[in-house]
Amino acid sequence: MKNAIEASEPLMAANIILSTGEINKDKINLLAGAYTPPFAEMVWTVTGGEAETVSRVYAVLNALYSEGRETEMLEVLRLLFGVLGLPFPEDVELL
Repeated sequence: MKNAIEASEPLMAANIILSTGEINKDKINLLAGAYTPPFAEMVWTVTGGEAETVSRVYAVLNALYSEGRETEMLEVLRLLFGVLGLPFPEDVELL
């Protein structure tokens, strides 16, 4: 079993966690900015622009995150990326 320092090494190497142990919010924003638009565009395209479906996807992801169920949220994201034919980003996989 990895300890907290060993577990955070890949995140530190990717500059997601700073040497101070704090989350690099700028890096998280860059990741979100890089991966959200193509994902959102593909969801919009696949659903035929159906706003209700897009809203449900957002609501499910937001609810999982709000409930502290990040692992399940990432599994849903992995599933959606796969269904949409998009590669799941390596940097997001680290999270």
